[in-house]
Amino acid sequence: MELVPLEGSGLKQLYFLHIPKTAGQYVSDNVKKSLDKNNISYYISTHYPNNNNFTKKAYTSMHAGRYPIDVVNDIEVATIVRNPVEARVSYFNFIYTRALSMREEYAKLGSPLEKLRYYLFEDPNFSIHNNYQSRFLCNSADKRAFSPLDFYVNHHDNMMMPFLKKGEAFDWFVSNEKTSKENALKAIKEFSIVNTLDRIDLFENNINEWFTKNYGFGVAFDHNTKVNVGLFDYENQNNVTTGYLMSLLSESDIDLILKNNDIDYFIYNYVKENETNGLS
Repeated sequence: MELVPLEGSGLKQLYFLHIPKTAGQYVSDNVKKSLDKNNISYYISTHYPNNNNFTKKAYTSMHAGRYPIDVVNDIEVATIVRNPVEARVSYFNFIYTRALSMREEYAKLGSPLEKLRYYLFEDPNFSIHNNYQSRFLCNSADKRAFSPLDFYVNHHDNMMMPFLKKGEAFDWFVSNEKTSKENALKAIKEFSIVNTLDRIDLFENNINEWFTKNYGFGVAFDHNTKVNVGLFDYENQNNVTTGYLMSLLSESDIDLILKNNDIDYFIYNYVKENETNGLS
């Protein structure tokens, strides 16, 4: 891909590589408030197709894997990684009403735990979620999802329909060919800001310092901001939470999740052991 030159000599750009279910919407909602106050440009999206105008923005946040890194010259990167057990359970809770509850396989299952176990260990459409965090660290999103007119004219049916109707996706059009422990580790060592969700406070400090250094103002994070909380109702159980589902898992369930998500678990532990105010 051809790199896009920076607009002017002083534009500093930060890409928040938003891995799904890592508090990314919370992060960008708070960053957006400070950028609006200071009239600083941004592009924030959790949908697709996206617009290529993110290439001229000071701050970008998308479920786009490495795509902005591939097309924008000298862009700095921030990301958050999460314990893979929590991440996978949270992802299930997020997509249950969006993609799973309408499928016959899930309707036949009894308890929330049975549904969760089927998603984690048996559903062939979602084996792609194993090591999904490393998938986003190592691969780019499909460039066809960054031109809305072309997308709707030429690619909507073959790209969007599997996502919406068949339950084969929720991979955000991010490929998987380059996913490996080596590539994921190389990526996080190159990024400017990498923290775990366990230490969201360190990540907030690092984002605040980045904007203070490059734009002369900080970012205030409101911890009361609650966005995109995954909940679903199950018969007489309302608002089934990620925490509740986590409490149902056995030790053998957890061991199998970690085995199936070994790259993500390695990366999570590496970041956890090395994170400070900035990984480098």
